[in-house]
Amino acid sequence: MTGKSDFSYEIAYTKAAEKFFQSHENVREQYEDAVGELFVGEHPERIDVKRIKGKRSEYYRIRLEGWRVVYAVINGTIIVVTTLLAGSRGDVYKKMDGMK
Repeated sequence: MTGKSDFSYEIAYTKAAEKFFQSHENVREQYEDAVGELFVGEHPERIDVKRIKGKRSEYYRIRLEGWRVVYAVINGTIIVVTTLLAGSRGDVYKKMDGMK
């Protein structure tokens, strides 16, 4: 996936995120569209994204209707968006407590 001039990004998924998206393809499409809008879109302010507070402050979440997708960004010429978790609001934050 590429955007403006020499800028590009890639989305990677953990096993937990991939398992969620296998049964929620419509959410995957919304998520991938949202990430594209964030990095190369004309109106990224329309995406509901926030930095996670506390000891997980290197992570971000995107709200997609009733779902939350937690991800991290690795900077460089190619941006790699590592998708960590996805699920309902309550489930995602509970699962984060068990992450290393």
